[in-house]
Amino acid sequence: MKYKSLPVVLSMMLAGCGFQSTAKDWVAVSSEKNLGISGIVAIDRENFLVVHDNKKINEPRLSQLNWQEDLPPRLQKMAWCDAQKLPIDLEAITAIPEHNSAFLVLESRGQVTRIRVENNHCDVVAEFSLPNATTKSNIESLALFHNILVWAERGDDEKPAKMSWGEYDVQNNRITLSKENTMDFFAPYPNEHRRSISDIAIDNTGVLWVSAASDPGDNGVFQSALYQLGQFVDDKAGIHWNAYGDISIQSQYENVKVEGLTFVGDKLIMGSDDENLGSKIAVESK
Repeated sequence: MKYKSLPVVLSMMLAGCGFQSTAKDWVAVSSEKNLGISGIVAIDRENFLVVHDNKKINEPRLSQLNWQEDLPPRLQKMAWCDAQKLPIDLEAITAIPEHNSAFLVLESRGQVTRIRVENNHCDVVAEFSLPNATTKSNIESLALFHNILVWAERGDDEKPAKMSWGEYDVQNNRITLSKENTMDFFAPYPNEHRRSISDIAIDNTGVLWVSAASDPGDNGVFQSALYQLGQFVDDKAGIHWNAYGDISIQSQYENVKVEGLTFVGDKLIMGSDDENLGSKIAVESK
């Protein structure tokens, strides 16, 4: 499969949300530091899986989240698939299209675990590493569009985030990566304690959204923003990446550190990891 830039300029906006809340209506999920949302994926319109970036043996890695309109979110911790081999610093989760109950979870150093989750129970199916990850990697994002797996080094105040993508072989759990399949992004906001890409979500038209966040410490004050970086275009020649030339802030938020993005239809669900201040969830309306 070939990738190339297309001379297409698209401005995508999300349609109305079924939820009545807007991005200003952040709803508390938990007040506990170890239940921050470092990644989120939709199971259906009301149920989600979230991952937690914990490192200690007795801390949760995975939870189920139920969020129904007009009701408070309900978070239920799950036991990790293999109690003898706990992941360290889970930062992202994405569903595998056309494979029921199948998900990929990502550790910050680039280790990916494929899991199956059914009836509040998970099993490890396979493990592999992202092809350009190193022992110094700090990767907080992962998303699948058809068979294209996308991830990004988060970046900091000096270095841009580096997004990469490649073909994911779902049968053999391997990734084919070409050198040209990368893009740097330096978020203009937040402008201090910057993580230019804290998560990635791709809508059903291929438009790629990222969150950027500031992390000055466990007590904040946190800031976040949303950006659209481009679009994966699926045509007769295959899937092509079209990077947008004019990237501007879609939305920005104070006092939350957005680390989880997932789409439910045309609704963008956001989860936060606010460290000592707990976690929240919201819907971005356009």
